Amino acid sequence: MRKAITQQISHDAEDIYEDVARGLKRMAEHLSQDPGDALSASAIALVHSASDLADQARTRSRRLAGKAGEEIKDHPAAVAAIIAAAVALIGFGLARRTGQS
Repeated sequence: MRKAITQQISHDAEDIYEDVARGLKRMAEHLSQDPGDALSASAIALVHSASDLADQARTRSRRLAGKAGEEIKDHPAAVAAIIAAAVALIGFGLARRTGQS
């Protein structure tokens, strides 16, 4: 179970990173078509910085997924309690929402 959860977290983070990277690449290509003014040059620099930040987030999310897996392995009862509480809160919220409709 721990491995499956860790893989899912890692896969979800990788999907998010890929979406961000594609968007930033498209933006950089669009901006680089007319880099003549200072605003375009600044925007290109911002896109490159955002891309670097996304790379850092990717690395951190991989580490976090690994640590989450370790915590699940080390403290399965606590994780089960947290999951049960989260499910109860979601159920409570949905019940209130459907009751108000």
